[in-house]
Amino acid sequence: MNRSKILVLSDLRDFSEIVAKKATNIASKYHKSLDVLHIEEKSFLDFFKEKTTVSLEKCKELLSKMYNGENTQVFCKCGDFIPTIQEHISQNGISAIIVGFKRDRTFVEDITDGSHLNSIIRKTNVPVLVIKTEDEPEYKNILIPTDLSFESKENVEYLSKLFPNSNFYIEHYYKAFFEDRMRLYGFDQDEANKFINHYKYEAEHNLEEFVNSLSLPESIKVYHRAKKYTDINSMVQESIEFNDINLLSLSTSGYVSMFSFDLLEKSSKDVIIFKIN
Repeated sequence: MNRSKILVLSDLRDFSEIVAKKATNIASKYHKSLDVLHIEEKSFLDFFKEKTTVSLEKCKELLSKMYNGENTQVFCKCGDFIPTIQEHISQNGISAIIVGFKRDRTFVEDITDGSHLNSIIRKTNVPVLVIKTEDEPEYKNILIPTDLSFESKENVEYLSKLFPNSNFYIEHYYKAFFEDRMRLYGFDQDEANKFINHYKYEAEHNLEEFVNSLSLPESIKVYHRAKKYTDINSMVQESIEFNDINLLSLSTSGYVSMFSFDLLEKSSKDVIIFKIN
């Protein structure tokens, strides 16, 4: 199946119009069709069955006004949230999901107020683009932290299909183990520097091999850098500001870590996260 559609999940809350504007612009720029899906929880509407049809029709009317471009379909369904999304992905050739997440919310609030972002990321098998800002969706420069894993490689190559004309800034963060104990062990400054540089050169070499192994279109420019690890959020934010980054890309295998969620929550830019099975 040709996976050429983007699925927008809309909860019709106060961030919905911003998400609609950005999703429409992204679809137009990258020549994608849009499916817009609003789900009314079956467990809630079971208590108000007579209201279901009216509620779904009203939601579809509101969303149709927000998304009035060509190649856009609006779906309003009643059902269990995640299974309904999974079914739509499998039946409609979805290549990515777009959701909104206001920067002044936390993931604790997200879990308790029913917006399901946590579950969407954990239980779907396509990249999830999280809209956090009102910036224009011009994803020219994309920051990609990597652990040099197979999952990270898959993420970069999949990302190149979504954004084939972007610049990729690939960063690998390394630690110089026992650096803080060097003086206790009796090393002088030159010996300590030699010890630390070993990790630096090894990280740079491994990152170079990782980048060379990628299968990317020639239209993508790749910049890569190995950086000594300090605080992950401050390192990412520094790179965002220095390189004029428009989008942060994260990848994870099977279990989505709190490390990824922390970066997602604190990022000052939109985030795309891909969980690779």
